[in-house]
Amino acid sequence: MKWHPSPNFAPRTETIRYVIVHGTWMDDDASALQRLCDTQAEVSCHYMITYDAETIQLVKDDDVAWHAGKSQWGDLESLNKHSIGIEISYQGEASNEPYLEAQYEALEALLTDLLHRHRIPPENVLGHSDIAPHRKDDPGRHFDWARLERKGLAAPWVPSDLEPIEAIRAKGYRGDDKEILMAFQRRYLPNYVTGELCPITAAFIKGEPEAEMPTS
Repeated sequence: MKWHPSPNFAPRTETIRYVIVHGTWMDDDASALQRLCDTQAEVSCHYMITYDAETIQLVKDDDVAWHAGKSQWGDLESLNKHSIGIEISYQGEASNEPYLEAQYEALEALLTDLLHRHRIPPENVLGHSDIAPHRKDDPGRHFDWARLERKGLAAPWVPSDLEPIEAIRAKGYRGDDKEILMAFQRRYLPNYVTGELCPITAAFIKGEPEAEMPTS
């Protein structure tokens, strides 16, 4: 693993409880690294996985990186203080390209290590759009969450008898109805990202058999 220190960090005072997965939304690794180390931008992450699937560490786990911004999950706000951030090089949702196999392999190795060392449960591996649906859409609908779920590195949706919006909020999502529906769909129903409570989304939330479908 390469060490490329960013000056953008603060001392950690809270326990690490979450891992947040991001997409860089940039065309190349150099631009992403420059921004993650720019004192004017005041953003950073703990780890970055490049287009070539190299894992780079920018901030020590014991320090707080500035990756989550204004964020909330359940009653917990400011996820930076409680999390480790992983950026994956990717151009953005508009590219309509998949993340690369080698990037997934690097991510899986990193998550396996982080979850073990910090005793983080799979359900606490989240996407940036999960914790900031009002302003972020990464790692996006092309990110294969189901793959991580199969490997025990993220948690699948557990069907709920609550009303759909209430069930999504009970999971931890915060924002207006459209925002959290879009974030939920990006995570669990990437072929149906509309921000609307369509029958497919409602059935999936309740775990009805007709809702079973490929997620990517």
